[in-house]
Amino acid sequence: MDVLGPLVARSPAMFGFTLKDLRTRSSRRTEMSNATIDPQRPVGELAREVPAYTRVFEAAGIDYCCGGDASLAMACDQAGVNLDDVREDLADVQTDDAQAIDWDDLADLIDDVVETHHQYLREELPALEGLVRKVARVHGENHPELEALRAAYLALAPAMKAHIREEEEEVFPIIEKLDRGDSLSDAERRRLREVIEEMEADHEETAELLDLIAELTDGYTVPADACPSYESMIERLDALERDTHEHVHKENNVLFVEAETKLSDGVESRNS
Repeated sequence: MDVLGPLVARSPAMFGFTLKDLRTRSSRRTEMSNATIDPQRPVGELAREVPAYTRVFEAAGIDYCCGGDASLAMACDQAGVNLDDVREDLADVQTDDAQAIDWDDLADLIDDVVETHHQYLREELPALEGLVRKVARVHGENHPELEALRAAYLALAPAMKAHIREEEEEVFPIIEKLDRGDSLSDAERRRLREVIEEMEADHEETAELLDLIAELTDGYTVPADACPSYESMIERLDALERDTHEHVHKENNVLFVEAETKLSDGVESRNS
């Protein structure tokens, strides 16, 4: 069963390769995937080491951000895709254009998150809200699911705004202090661990709302009677989901992991 075809056929250019690319297999690629892509490795760890892998995960519908702790084999099973096909696609990325990003300086990663993702959300969330309201009002009679979509988005947008504000005001400053090697108080250490758990829980809630929006839009499919505004709404909701996947991956699988490691190392140093 060709499970990747329908996913990528929805918008092949979105993922940077075509169906022909995905279906072109060779014995060399198969041998390489079997040799280099361990199916028991967590998908979040793989995406962390080779960011270009996220293109394959997105195409296959694999949750590599909130579900980053799952092994590749388990993630493929959950997404209903063939493990060997995904391993071959990952091997292609690895040999062709993979460039790992080494975030040794967590302050640089924080700057990237703020400038790339938080700024995008500050601009896009209010603009997209107006579009969601308009499309639901104009097309709601023929598409009753738009009312549920409007409600889901109106729950999502303020939660995301509050989330990024809390990160910038409370989480990131402590992580930056930790990254500089400054001493943290016991209260700061406890609070950082608590707030990381809170942020990860927020990420899970965000993922659930985005999943609902994807379901209500039939996987971001533009209906036949859609006007330009309707089409724009669908495209921008799709882009919001993909940006959020990358955003959450950088935090859950890189920033928070490194912060927890530094916290543990600091405790060990103080107790030695």
